[in-house]
Amino acid sequence: MTSTPPTIPPATRPRARRLLPRLAAAAAVVALAVPLAACSTGAAASATGTAPDATGAAAEPAPPAGPHRQPGGRDLTKDDVDAWLDGAVGSALPTTGIPGATVSVVADGQLLTARGYGLADTGTGTEDSPARAVDPDDTLFRIGSVSKVVSATAIMQLVEAGELDLDADVQQYLDFDLDTPKGAITLRHLLTHTAGFEEVIAGLIGTPGSERTLREAVTTAPPAQVYAPGTTPAYSNYGATLAGYVAERVSGEPFAELLQEEVFDRAGMTSSSFAQPLPDDLDARLATGYPDDSKPSVPTEVVNAAPAGAMSATATDMARFMLAHLGDLPDDQALLEPATLAEMHRPALGADQLGTLAVGQRMDLGFFDDSTPDLAAFGHDGDTQVFHSAMRMFPDADAGIFVSFNGSGRAATDTLELRTAVLQGFADRYLRDDAGADATSDDSSGGADRPDGAAAAAAMAGVYTSSRSPVTNPGALLALSGQTTIVPRTDGTIAVTPKPLGVTTGVYELVDDHLWREVGGDALLASRVDGEGPDATVSAVSWGASFTMLRAQPWQVASVALPSVIAAVVVLLVSVVAWPTAALVGLGRRTGRRDLVAARRGETGPRRRALLLSRIGQAATLLALAGWGVVAGQAMAFQDVSAVSLRVLQAVQLVGVVAIVPAAVAAVQAVREHRGWASVTGRVLVVVALVVLAAFAVAWRLLSPSVSF
Repeated sequence: MTSTPPTIPPATRPRARRLLPRLAAAAAVVALAVPLAACSTGAAASATGTAPDATGAAAEPAPPAGPHRQPGGRDLTKDDVDAWLDGAVGSALPTTGIPGATVSVVADGQLLTARGYGLADTGTGTEDSPARAVDPDDTLFRIGSVSKVVSATAIMQLVEAGELDLDADVQQYLDFDLDTPKGAITLRHLLTHTAGFEEVIAGLIGTPGSERTLREAVTTAPPAQVYAPGTTPAYSNYGATLAGYVAERVSGEPFAELLQEEVFDRAGMTSSSFAQPLPDDLDARLATGYPDDSKPSVPTEVVNAAPAGAMSATATDMARFMLAHLGDLPDDQALLEPATLAEMHRPALGADQLGTLAVGQRMDLGFFDDSTPDLAAFGHDGDTQVFHSAMRMFPDADAGIFVSFNGSGRAATDTLELRTAVLQGFADRYLRDDAGADATSDDSSGGADRPDGAAAAAAMAGVYTSSRSPVTNPGALLALSGQTTIVPRTDGTIAVTPKPLGVTTGVYELVDDHLWREVGGDALLASRVDGEGPDATVSAVSWGASFTMLRAQPWQVASVALPSVIAAVVVLLVSVVAWPTAALVGLGRRTGRRDLVAARRGETGPRRRALLLSRIGQAATLLALAGWGVVAGQAMAFQDVSAVSLRVLQAVQLVGVVAIVPAAVAAVQAVREHRGWASVTGRVLVVVALVVLAAFAVAWRLLSPSVSF
């Protein structure tokens, strides 16, 4: 699940949306090494705004009242928002192939509007599954990683009650030993994605029948802690799940029941649940998920990291959740005290922990800080494989918006682009102070002229990998994909390729020490600098509150590693193909002569065995690389790969590593026996190729003791 990589696995990703592209790229890396009818109009019943009453039941739409004038220049009224959403969302579904969407907007302490677009079920599955329009008050959507902020709310209720301590070692709340070699972790670390865990993929998404208990989810092959707690933002579904397990342990109630009683029932969210499978009455109203509107539906996804992404809800229920966090529910329905809400909505870590990364965007407790210079905002995004959601709240304007889709669209970035257009469009149209934004932009435009601008840009130069990657297991291959290159420009700005959550190059200017802002935009990068003066280097760059790019070591740079791997694979392929070809050519009348020559040269017994073992090792190496390509494809589809299969694959890889010895013996034989240059060169190249691929297997943890990724 992400909150818009994948994720790395959807239902709990920031963002699951980055994870799929990166997994796909990883599969492509290994494969290369082996020469390796959606309805767009809001249904009459589902496109009307329905405001829940104090009990959570649907009430009549709130009266239009007077226009609410916001700095963005447009009146924040139901009629205007409805018309805008019809154009922004309704008209986009047919062009993107997203089957359906649901949206809710809150303002001034009430549900302003809720809209349903397209189809919750296209009716193309079975005769028992007729087409069904999206109804924002009735249709449930899987909300992916938006679940995390709902989980965090329940955790903060326990903190507020004095049953949990944000800054205590979580080990005291657990019934199993958590291995934390880099340092003790706290709930604050878990809620800010700074506990230091590597990425974990296996077991994240399953199919009906594969449900795990929450304890099984946190104790079965937990990820290694690879960063010091509090220092390196690294989005972690496991961390969010562990925090939920702490709440379950301390409360004494199963997690789904705890959320039902303390969040959903209290706030009047009558159509929300973390249960998997859903109760029958809710399951009948759940939207069906599709890759796009031309493809068959997929089975309901099981998110085993439940607190991180298993929640299902209607748009109107999510409106009530937004009202709760904006402090607009009646006292008897309020989820948290005002002081606790304020604590949840401000950055939870400072420079003492994050160093100079603290000048950029930071995590609140569970929420992403999405503020821009002229508009405070917090929220979260979420993705499963086929559901995609986002929520933003704007406390100064007392407004919020939630949007969710039940399909991914025909292009990989369709849902990302559409929800970005909705969230930014809402802020720009109704909330943003254009004059203030222009002034801010003008004030920062001179950042490149700062005396140290060129030096700062030079220090940023390099290739970076994501902190949200497996590190101690074969999943480390993911670091070969999604790498970011930063190049200093002559005017003191930097070019970032690709820019975060994009596929194009972004240009950033220095606006403060260690802080860069995208030219013409609001996106921020913050850097961590090691050393001082001319020897200072940037070791990490953060963006989006919970994501960090770490400077890659030379051997980690894809443009360095992959060409050498590809060249080595080509050598082995030529050698392996030439082996049977030469044997076939030698058949017939020349066979006796070749055997005689071989005997005269002593190419029998141990010497001949060395060449045979070398060739077996070459074939094993190629077979292993092909196998890793298959594993990457399975991981991309969130299919579990058995540990036995991975161990067998490692054994085959190890045969290739051991084959370096007989390959070297065969090369020495060729030199001593004064074979032709082609034979000597070929055998030497085989040795070099085996060494390169063995080093690759070791460096990228293909032979790691751990195969849990």
